[in-house]
Amino acid sequence: MNYQHITLQPMSGALGVEIRLPDGFSAAAPSAAIVAEINAAWLEHHLIVFRNLSLSPPQQAEFCGLLGALDVYPFLAATSEHPNVVPIIKEPDQKLNFGGAWHTDTSYMEKPPKATCLYALEVPQRGGDTLFANTTSAYAALSDGMKSMLSGLIGVFTPSMVHGKQGAYSAKQLNLDTKEAPDVAEQRVLHPVVRTHPETGAKSIYATPVHCERFENMSRSESLPLLNFLYEFATKPEFTTRLNWQPGTLAIWDNRCVFHNAINDYQGERREVHRVTLQGELPA
Repeated sequence: MNYQHITLQPMSGALGVEIRLPDGFSAAAPSAAIVAEINAAWLEHHLIVFRNLSLSPPQQAEFCGLLGALDVYPFLAATSEHPNVVPIIKEPDQKLNFGGAWHTDTSYMEKPPKATCLYALEVPQRGGDTLFANTTSAYAALSDGMKSMLSGLIGVFTPSMVHGKQGAYSAKQLNLDTKEAPDVAEQRVLHPVVRTHPETGAKSIYATPVHCERFENMSRSESLPLLNFLYEFATKPEFTTRLNWQPGTLAIWDNRCVFHNAINDYQGERREVHRVTLQGELPA
């Protein structure tokens, strides 16, 4: 696309671009042409990053809402300033972080969110970066034989391994304002292991062992060798990029073709980010 209103600076790695907005841009009164270019850049690069923004929770929701309808996260309470903005805070004395494993957000829902929009308010002096993986490029690099084997393979997705009674976060070591959602925490839904993007038509690896419990009609132990291979392959360095956060950074990524991993390497320091997700569609 010929971008006439925004300036793009590609990030190093396999995905991502930093966007500079034109002077005077306002999410409250956006230009349709600028929004179209932002959306095009997002679809092309899978991850878009804006720097030096100053956003209240309502302003963040308004900005992110330019790319789609706002979604609700079932397990964490929203800020009192906006029902779709979720604070994610790691205090200095906290050891476990939120999102510290390769995954795509909320893939265990019937209609997972198409995008995650994360805004940084406070970051550690060093560390606290997020890794991203381009699972479209990873799928394209698979052999024809592996692609054939994956065709039509269905995964059983569930939040139970993270948010269930025996899940990784069940001990509530996160010190976050959690919401009780027992029905959602133990639910299971079926999604393809390789997902076709509804807007670009590209195929991407969609399953990781964090949220995909197993393949349909197979056990966890039978499924894990292939699940592990897929996520290890998709997160090889040649398919990834690394985002260094600064206060005022807003990142928006496409959950339909991107894995991410929040690095937990800043013990003793505080990190606060606010998350908004955008409604998605039934994976196909």
